[in-house]
Amino acid sequence: MRRLILLVALILAACQPQVAAKVAPSSSPAGPPGDLVYVQDQNAARMLEMDWSGKVRGSVSAQGFSSPSPDGSRFLRATDQLTVEDWRGHTLGQLDADLTSYGLSTWADDGRHICGITFPLNSGPDTGTGSLWIAASGEKPRIVGPVGKPGSDPAAVACSVKNDRAVVAEGLTAHWPPGATSHLITGDVEVVNLTTGAIEYEHQYPLGNLGGQLETGTRGDWVLVAASPDARYLAESGVFNGETTIREIPTGKELVTVPGRVCGFSWDGSRVAVSVDIGGTTESLVITWTDQHIIWHGSGVAQSAVARPNSSDLLIGRSSVAGDWSDLVVVREDGTSSVVVMNGRVWSP
Repeated sequence: MRRLILLVALILAACQPQVAAKVAPSSSPAGPPGDLVYVQDQNAARMLEMDWSGKVRGSVSAQGFSSPSPDGSRFLRATDQLTVEDWRGHTLGQLDADLTSYGLSTWADDGRHICGITFPLNSGPDTGTGSLWIAASGEKPRIVGPVGKPGSDPAAVACSVKNDRAVVAEGLTAHWPPGATSHLITGDVEVVNLTTGAIEYEHQYPLGNLGGQLETGTRGDWVLVAASPDARYLAESGVFNGETTIREIPTGKELVTVPGRVCGFSWDGSRVAVSVDIGGTTESLVITWTDQHIIWHGSGVAQSAVARPNSSDLLIGRSSVAGDWSDLVVVREDGTSSVVVMNGRVWSP
């Protein structure tokens, strides 16, 4: 049975956690330097702490380093215990969690709580026996309620204390044509009330033929779902049709369809990072999805997006279609941008 912590926030989309970056840290300031993101130092076993201008403000050990909080002021470290540390690497407290039974998790929008999935002993993440939990350092985790369906791997992809709900998405790996290209897809989404554990909204996506050796028939209209940090919106990106539906939750109302594939929302959910095929080339865009106004555009495929708290700024991880280059670019509220890391990906909250 698979028993490990896979602490990536995200949306189950291609927001990959590790990066290599050729930068050197400056001396740490006396107080918190503001919002931080973390990149892996390729020359040492440490995580470099970078502000949103691209300046490295310090570093912490990479041993057991896991998901940072939305503002980067704290992060999880998974060793023989699961602890919360501040940006200087000082322990703030433990999460009273059994590392052998906890799965994919994400920080809440208050920067203090964490939502995750737990499974009973001797059962795997695809058994349909998961439960949503919420915890903070120094507090006993609280089981919110059962989540997940047999055959898929549930993950908490958004957690909002402000709006009292979490989004759980169940991921699958499918192949099309059968035995060929693999795709990460979403099979089911559940929106859970954090206080009562009630399922406020649920949607199951058509799967069809997943490309297994013994399967027949046509493939489903596969989608990959991203959730806004405040758990108010879902972006359902079609794997094959080149379109994304933005849906309000927990009402389930379809709000708009935008071209391309969305990989993340801004902090307030008003903007999305999207990849669009235009005239045979792929571009990365940041748009306001309500009117599809383009805030910023650049070359390459938008692979990931990190939202800056209380801001419209986004940190976009993009790459060429051929995969021979990648970078991290900060897109600010006014549409100006700066490349802050070449050939690297960021640890997302």
